[in-house]
Amino acid sequence: MKFFLNKVILAYVFCLFFLCNTYAITTKDVEQNIIKQAKEIGVEPAIALSIAKVESGFKQNVKSPGGHIGVYQLSYTTAKNMGYDPYKLDENIKAGITYYKRMYNRFGSIELAVAAYNSGPVAVSRNKNQIPKKSQHFVSKIMHNYRYYKEKGL
Repeated sequence: MKFFLNKVILAYVFCLFFLCNTYAITTKDVEQNIIKQAKEIGVEPAIALSIAKVESGFKQNVKSPGGHIGVYQLSYTTAKNMGYDPYKLDENIKAGITYYKRMYNRFGSIELAVAAYNSGPVAVSRNKNQIPKKSQHFVSKIMHNYRYYKEKGL
């Protein structure tokens, strides 16, 4: 009986290892998904990648203490109001890129769009279309990554 149990456990572990690794989503998979969707939505892949990198390190399973979800660290309400489920990777990516594009269309510059993405469009408007103090570090990190991705040809 012990021999049989050991074989069952070994088979179970073997299956788990290979099945889990077969379906594991890598950072590279997430990056490729972002590039594809950014192009479809009409956003520079470099900025889309930069936001995702700073927000979550390309990880969908991240949830902030404030309740923001996934790769683009979206609030449930914001994503749902846009028609997306932030818990689903593809929808989180679409929602994040679409939200950034809306902010860009509203404010007309990458820096202000990123600031609005971070602190909200009302905060940027109240600050007379200047980057709010609480978003300055965030915008700086995004722009650093943006330049890096642009240099890589994205």
